[in-house]
Amino acid sequence: AATLVKMRRYLLFSPSFALGALGMLGLYFRPFPYTPRVSSATALLAATLLTLALLGGGWVLERLLPSFRRAGRLLERVLARVRWSAGLAVALALLSSVAEELFFRGLLLPVLGVWGQALIFGLLHPAPRRAWSYTLFTFIAGAALGYLTLFTGRLWPAVLTHFVINLHGFLELWRLQRRREKRGSRLA
Repeated sequence: AATLVKMRRYLLFSPSFALGALGMLGLYFRPFPYTPRVSSATALLAATLLTLALLGGGWVLERLLPSFRRAGRLLERVLARVRWSAGLAVALALLSSVAEELFFRGLLLPVLGVWGQALIFGLLHPAPRRAWSYTLFTFIAGAALGYLTLFTGRLWPAVLTHFVINLHGFLELWRLQRRREKRGSRLA
């Protein structure tokens, strides 16, 4: 029973994993239609630049838009139940980024195009009305990841970008949790 209670904390990630399973199944029956268009070094450079642009854009929005800050705080509260560690952050960032990229850029991009898959990506990252900018940001990020996939002709640059962004967020949650625990132990 105690294990089941602990596992419930991670059910928040089950939609990502379910989409990944759908993506894998879809790609099994209809293989990834793109062929590499640039060298691996160029693909890595493009993924790095997009990662920096999205992380930088998120940083700026966090400081300028109250709705984006609100979304960040809501996400922190929702994920506060997870008992974070560096290993868990890496594992969940890897699993969620691979799963979502298989579904959105692997399966949906060839069918719906950049903007169609980006719209679904944004809508499946919902936020309350007062935190609207988060969903808009994920929509734009989904379009950028779609264009990265088309530019490179590969899925791994989008997976890498998504992984680094998720890892950054999860490690930040881990740091916050550790800071709160240290403060709590000093007060006790």
